[in-house]
Amino acid sequence: MKIFITGTDTDVGKTYVSVKLLQEFNQLGYRTIGIKPLATGCVNGQNQDALLLMQNSSIKLPYCLINPFAFEPAISPNIAAQNLTVDKIWDSLQKALRTKVDVQIIEGVGGWMVPLNNKETMADLVKRFTDVKIILVVGIRLGCLNHSLLTYRAIKDDGLPIKGWIANIIDPHCQAISENIATLKEYIAEPCLQVIPHEHN
Repeated sequence: MKIFITGTDTDVGKTYVSVKLLQEFNQLGYRTIGIKPLATGCVNGQNQDALLLMQNSSIKLPYCLINPFAFEPAISPNIAAQNLTVDKIWDSLQKALRTKVDVQIIEGVGGWMVPLNNKETMADLVKRFTDVKIILVVGIRLGCLNHSLLTYRAIKDDGLPIKGWIANIIDPHCQAISENIATLKEYIAEPCLQVIPHEHN
């Protein structure tokens, strides 16, 4: 099983959800690995999110296989790196993807359409995965309805299957939280898998 975790933006809880899924599958006795194909905002060549995925994977792989592209500046990948392509990222993931496990949790960087270069986006990388299911993490805050529906439509337009979405209340002061979630349930055909309260952020 392959599950790709994307979000409406950066810092909306993709890593929290990825780690929780790994922990739940581990408890059920599944062999798991978490993968973060690329990351920015790294220190000494390592990313904190990727390290958390490593720590919570039942099958331990070297860091370089979990997060093959790690960039220090906390900026968009197309700006952080030169000559970054979907082909290069895809090739670097093959050893991890061929590891014999039951569940692969793959965490994206930023949102669905984050540029990788001047022609390709994160969405183009996700299209390379076969039999992948997508979980959309929605950061509940002002503006989330527009961001969520744009992201949802983009995923659907790309013809990729959505397993469901998760509402993560990242701003407890956001007005009409329950109404925002109810609105998204009306627009998004796939189920809301979970509502994460703010105290877990």
